[in-house]
Formats: sequence, C-alpha cells, structure tokens
Amino acid sequence: MTRHYDDTPILIDIPMPIVTPRLIIRPAQAGDGQALFDAKKDSMAELKKWMLWAQDDETVDKCEILVRQQYAKYIKREDMLMFAFDRARENHLIAGTGLHRFDWKTRVFEIGYWVRTPDTGQGYAQELANALTRFAFDALDAHKVFINHAHENHRSQAVIQKLGYEKEAVSKQDHRLPDGRIVDEHIYARFDTKGLPPLDVKWGVEP
Repeated sequence: MTRHYDDTPILIDIPMPIVTPRLIIRPAQAGDGQALFDAKKDSMAELKKWMLWAQDDETVDKCEILVRQQYAKYIKREDMLMFAFDRARENHLIAGTGLHRFDWKTRVFEIGYWVRTPDTGQGYAQELANALTRFAFDALDAHKVFINHAHENHRSQAVIQKLGYEKEAVSKQDHRLPDGRIVDEHIYARFDTKGLPPLDVKWGVEP
C-alpha cells in the first residue's frame, strides 16, 4: 500500500516494474527512444486512425525527447507513461500504456494503451490493462479507474468489456480523430478488482 502524500506527490513511492507472465511494464525513460520509434513505425497506419499524436515525421530523436520529458513527469508524479516490453524478446516494445489524468487526492486514474500492430490479436492489451487495473487499486490505493474509447474503436471496446469495466457514460461529440471527425467518447469504470480475469502479476521486484 502506497504512502499518502496528496499535497506533495513527488514523495509518493511507486513500486516498479510491473511484471506479468509475458510482459515487463515500466515508466518510459532515457534510452527508450529507439524502441519507441521502432514500435511506432510498425504501427503508424493503425495509430493514425485513433491517436492525434501519431505523425509521419517521427524520428528517433523526437521519440527520445518524448521519453525523457515523460520520465520527468513521472518523477514529479504528474503523469505515468509506461511501456510494456516482451520478456522473451530483449528490448522489444509491445505496447505503450500508462496511468494518466489522475488526481492524487481522489485517487482516480485513467488507463491508456496501444499495441504494436504485428503483436495485436495475442491478448497483450488485456494482459497489460488487467495488470494496470490491479496495480492502480492495490499499489496506488485507487478509488476509481477508468478507460475510454472512441466511437467505433471496437478492439479497445472488446478489451474493456472483457475486463468487466462498467459503462458509465457516452460523452457526445467529445473526441477528435486524426482525420478531423468529431465522434462520441465511451467511458467505462471499475471501483475494485473483483471479477477481473485471473492474472499472475507482481510489482516492485525484478522478474
């Protein structure tokens, strides 16, 4: 159980990494730029359907700048961009994920994720989202965890529903896609870990 420093979150201890049977999940950090670039390059066509940040002019340097900026935010406990690496393939970045838009006073966290295109369809999104849900509640004392998906993003919807998240609302015309369309955003939440699919997951120890 984490110590509560709601007014000074930089003092909050966050046990890392998170380890599942197939994945090591940890904060983005210096040196991850190449791995991120390679994963984005493999996934750009799919990412550009859903993610505003997906751009054709990616470079290794731009990715390295991003991971260093995000690590600074992690240290300050302002955001937690994480990467899921394949335990069987050294430095192979399976997915971008993390905990975002959180409030340390209310302990509400959002989970986000995208999976490298060649690795989709193998259950990685469900495995990492399950792990992060458990981590948020059991390690960070979350009161609520939510996941959103854009209208017609059926893959993300399937993951959310398999994890037993309850649909809370539809925010009408509240999400802009990279092609300029404005679509509905679907909001799902959990308030505990009851009923999650079984998963062997641990954190704060090396695999």
